[in-house]
Amino acid sequence: MGHTRISLLHRLLLFTEVYRDTIIRAACLGVFALVAVGYVARMEANPVVATERVTGVVESIRVPINPNGSAGRALYYSYDVRLDDDKALIFIDDDVGTPHPVGSVLPLERQHHKSGADTYRLLDG
Repeated sequence: MGHTRISLLHRLLLFTEVYRDTIIRAACLGVFALVAVGYVARMEANPVVATERVTGVVESIRVPINPNGSAGRALYYSYDVRLDDDKALIFIDDDVGTPHPVGSVLPLERQHHKSGADTYRLLDG
């Protein structure tokens, strides 16, 4: 019995037809891995270089209307806080277990990042 000759192009087409699902899954996994690595690299390239304690006053509170709509995430409040030092309005999320009424003064931590951006974190107490 003779040996069948198949060109490289036909072998490649046959390979892609047989392993199409595997190739698609591997490509998706590779893209996901690249996105995850890129996110970590971006966060490490923008470290916190300084912190500062500031205070702010709660102007309004938002709560998710449908608790089931926040699947995979704990229930939380979103606060609109007016900073005392420069009167800027910022938005902070916090757990439901510690509600803060409108008008209350909150202790915050301003985090200065290497890129020049500022982020805020609600402090306990």
